Amino acid sequence: MEAFDQYHANDDIIRSITTLFVLGALALFLLFVFDIPSMLESTGQSLTPNTWVLPILIWRLICLCVCVSALVYMLRMKNGHMVVRSHAQKLDEVVHPVGIENLVTFSSWTLVLSIFYFLFAMFASVQMWRDSTPSALLDVLISGFFVVALGASFLTSTVVRFVILPRNHEDEEHHRRQFWFHNQVMHNFCTLFLVAEILFTTPQLEFSYMLFGILTGLSYAFFAFPFAMFGGGYYVYSFIDPRLQQAPLFISVLAFAISFAYIGVWIVSAMISLNYALGAIVLMVWSSSIVQFAPLIRIRGGRAEI
Repeated sequence: MEAFDQYHANDDIIRSITTLFVLGALALFLLFVFDIPSMLESTGQSLTPNTWVLPILIWRLICLCVCVSALVYMLRMKNGHMVVRSHAQKLDEVVHPVGIENLVTFSSWTLVLSIFYFLFAMFASVQMWRDSTPSALLDVLISGFFVVALGASFLTSTVVRFVILPRNHEDEEHHRRQFWFHNQVMHNFCTLFLVAEILFTTPQLEFSYMLFGILTGLSYAFFAFPFAMFGGGYYVYSFIDPRLQQAPLFISVLAFAISFAYIGVWIVSAMISLNYALGAIVLMVWSSSIVQFAPLIRIRGGRAEI
């Protein structure tokens, strides 16, 4: 843990910024080398099938309403509670964000990405229901937000389920809040909603879309730096402080973790295209193992009890 929290002797951030731009430039270069923008249109079309149009439209409307409700609930909260890393003190502290300040977590980014996906997907379903063909731009937007939200949601659910929840029992209030409505949607339902989309539409996913995961992670790190230095004064996640000795490594791990989460879904999606029943079972077992809707333990006196 000491090595994890060790800061650079001169609080140097050049290494972290360089890592951001090098990885970002490489990902963008490969994005166009593989002509990924042209692939997105086909993927978008596969996400708007011409069968079961009305049921899928209703489903997407429900998902959109749930996600938007969670966002509104979060923005209206007056008693936020987060354990963060202070930029000035370099120590963990508790803050109470309100309103738009709640959008600084990666979980909230996952929620926003899901909202955009279901919004555009619903528009496409409405057009299909009216016997109209969605535009190429709409197809690209649908597929782009889908693959990014997919990687982000699976990573979010996994980290919350296996890292955050087991480690925050000492803070009873923080642990209890993990199961509030907006957190349930961000940590659990976004993943399950997107899994259902895969099962309903069997989309045409591409391995190269993993580059979007890298860009998403880098974008979050790029946002976190100036927010802590010139805005909120803290990092939501201590490992993302660019002054840490191992910050370049942590930034790279974040970016590639989202990509690896997407690659896992891509593999299962390929299984579904070969054997729907087997692939669907694997996907449902996997997704059900990374969500948690209630504490598995009781908390008493600051100690966790089975």
